[in-house]
Amino acid sequence: MSVKEVLQQQYHQIQIEWLRYQNNPYEVARVHDLRVSIRTLRGLIKFLKPALSISIYNQLNTDLGEFAQHFSDLRDLDVLIAKVGEYAYQYPENGSNYPELFKQLQHRRTEKMVQTLNKESQVIIEKYLDKVNTTLKDLKFEGKIDQGNMMAKEFKRRDRKLMMQYNNLDFQNYERVHHVRKRAKTLRYSATYFADYVPKKEHKRVKRAKKIQDICGAITDAHVIKHQLQDLAEKTTSQSKHEMFMKIADYQEKSSTVKDVF
Repeated sequence: MSVKEVLQQQYHQIQIEWLRYQNNPYEVARVHDLRVSIRTLRGLIKFLKPALSISIYNQLNTDLGEFAQHFSDLRDLDVLIAKVGEYAYQYPENGSNYPELFKQLQHRRTEKMVQTLNKESQVIIEKYLDKVNTTLKDLKFEGKIDQGNMMAKEFKRRDRKLMMQYNNLDFQNYERVHHVRKRAKTLRYSATYFADYVPKKEHKRVKRAKKIQDICGAITDAHVIKHQLQDLAEKTTSQSKHEMFMKIADYQEKSSTVKDVF
């Protein structure tokens, strides 16, 4: 399969996941899988950046980024609900505020979900899909990307840079952790979907990239969740709810502490 065919195949996967999400937006896995399909294609485009014109790269990266952004708040809420559920399971209480909290969070989720499905949002999303499709159909590479060892060299270059950034990473710096997480995703996706162009001996690096992605992902999720819970705590007039929100924030932040560093 050619590089261009790989990209078109992943675009088709986005279309499928978008349809699946519209059919059942209540299922958490649907928005997750849709976002994964979008960021996978975006990651492949990032990997191919040296072989693309700046204008084409920027256009694809921006359109896919804007598309994914429509579902960002919804996905963040799903992660928050899961973490609060984990805490409630670990620390059950009689007469607690849990039921009201879950009701509040599910209500928020419904609001965000409806926003992604209204007519205006659907028109915007379809516009981005059409733009990406047109760009991919007319895509031309600067150089013979399908031949020689160009892909393998890019894979090694990215792997070296990822490890250098990870080994020097300040795990308290959210922006840097988020950046390294994205680089790990790009390396994983490229090794998986461009497997025909990457030597098999390099595939062992994929497990390492996945490990980095998971470690950084737990930290970035904790950062987002902490701010969501702090926001809820600031808005409530109930002292008991305020205390509960802050306890959950502390719990999930501690649970994301880095325990395994290369």
